[in-house]
Amino acid sequence: MAAETEGAASAELVRYWAQRQPQAFSVYRLVSTGRIVAFTARLALPTPPDPEDLATDPVVAAAWEYADATAPVSPGEHIGVSRFSVYPERYQVPSRVIDLSSSRAQAESARARGRAYGFAAWRDAETWAERVKGSLVDTGARPRVGEHTYGLFAVDWRREPVENWLRRFISATTEAPVRSGPSPVSRAAFDQAVREALTHWRDAGAFAAGALMRARLAADFGDPVEELRALLRETVDDLARDPRGVRGREALTAGYFSGAPTQEAAARRLGLPYGTYRRHLRQGLDLLCEALWQRELHGPAEAS
Repeated sequence: MAAETEGAASAELVRYWAQRQPQAFSVYRLVSTGRIVAFTARLALPTPPDPEDLATDPVVAAAWEYADATAPVSPGEHIGVSRFSVYPERYQVPSRVIDLSSSRAQAESARARGRAYGFAAWRDAETWAERVKGSLVDTGARPRVGEHTYGLFAVDWRREPVENWLRRFISATTEAPVRSGPSPVSRAAFDQAVREALTHWRDAGAFAAGALMRARLAADFGDPVEELRALLRETVDDLARDPRGVRGREALTAGYFSGAPTQEAAARRLGLPYGTYRRHLRQGLDLLCEALWQRELHGPAEAS
C-alpha cells in the first residue's frame, strides 16, 4: 500500500519502522469482509534521537530538528510522530481511517507520560495546513522522501494540556462563519470541499457525504449528487475556453476523471514530468475553485 501511494522509498521506511516499532502500526480491515484496506503508524521516539533514525527517515529528522530549534526535548521525554496514514482508496483525505487514527493518537497523547511533542506528516501540505489551522502548527519543514515532499505539523504538549487542545481542535474543525456573499461556508472551506469532491469522484457514497453537498450551489438540485457531479465536470471542461485553463483542464481530467490510479499515472498518461503535471493541476484547481465560488455566490446566471 505504501509503494502504491507514496513510492518505493516510503515503502522501505515502512519496513524500517515495522522492524523497529511494530507496536506503532495499526491495520484497518473492512468489517464486512476482513480485507485489509489501510494502515497507520504512530511512532514514540525518546530523546536523545537515534542517529540511525535521523539518517534513515527525513520526516523524523525534520521533527527532531524542529524540536531542537524551538523547545528542546529534555531527558526522560519523547516525541510522538504520526508517521504514516495510508489508505489507497482515499489517500490522505478525510475518511474513517483518518478519524480513527486521530482519535487513537489523541487518546495516546492523553495517557502518555513525558511526551513533549506530537507531530503529523501529510503530503498535500497546503490543504492540510488549512485543515489543521488552529490546532497544529505548520513547522515549515517540507522533508522529501523519494519523489514526494511532506508537510510537518506539530503541537507542544508541554505548553497545552490535551483537554484544552481537544476543545480548540473541535472549534477549529467546525465550519467557519460566512465572511461574504450568501454562501454558508467560508472560501477556504469551499475550496477544500471542491478538492475533496474531486478526490471522491469514483466513490459515489463518499462523494454524496462530502462537504460540497452542503454548499449553496447544490441546494436547488433535484438530484444533488448527479447534478453536482455534472456541474463539476462541465466546469472543468469550460476551463479550456480560456487559454490559461487548457493545461489545467487536461490535468484535472487525467487526474480525477480518467480512471488513473495515481497522480503519477495521470502525469504519465499526459506525457508530462510529474512536477510539470502538478503545476498544471494546481492552476486548474485554482481556476475551478474560483469558477465554482462565483456560482456559489451569485448563482448560475452571474457565475464567471
